[in-house]
Amino acid sequence: MHVQFKTALAALVVASAPLLLGAEPQGSLGEPLSAKEVRKAEKNARTSEDHLRLAAWYQLQARQAQNKLSQEKDLIAYYWAQKPEMVTRTKIPNPYWNAQALARTYREEFDRATKLAAAHRKMAESLEASAG
Repeated sequence: MHVQFKTALAALVVASAPLLLGAEPQGSLGEPLSAKEVRKAEKNARTSEDHLRLAAWYQLQARQAQNKLSQEKDLIAYYWAQKPEMVTRTKIPNPYWNAQALARTYREEFDRATKLAAAHRKMAESLEASAG
């Protein structure tokens, strides 16, 4: 009986973990999309809901890129302050230069996703204004 209770409790915790971590329920505007679904949704977006869903997806992508960017910035600061020999090291691979390259990539990804999210929100607002 005690083992069954522990098993049931563990299953409940695992099942509710996404909700506890702030995930949105399936079927909402924030439902995860694959890259293929996003391309298809971009082509077929006609309503404000379609554009809001795409904006939410791009906002999620921007948030993820921003998290990765902050991690790389922390690494850059660490190497600069704690391991200055990495900054001038010419031997490859060089973790400092790698962190800088990744930070640049994540910055570009963040900027692109933020612009696309804003564009889709603007399209959704204009569709709502013309419909209402």
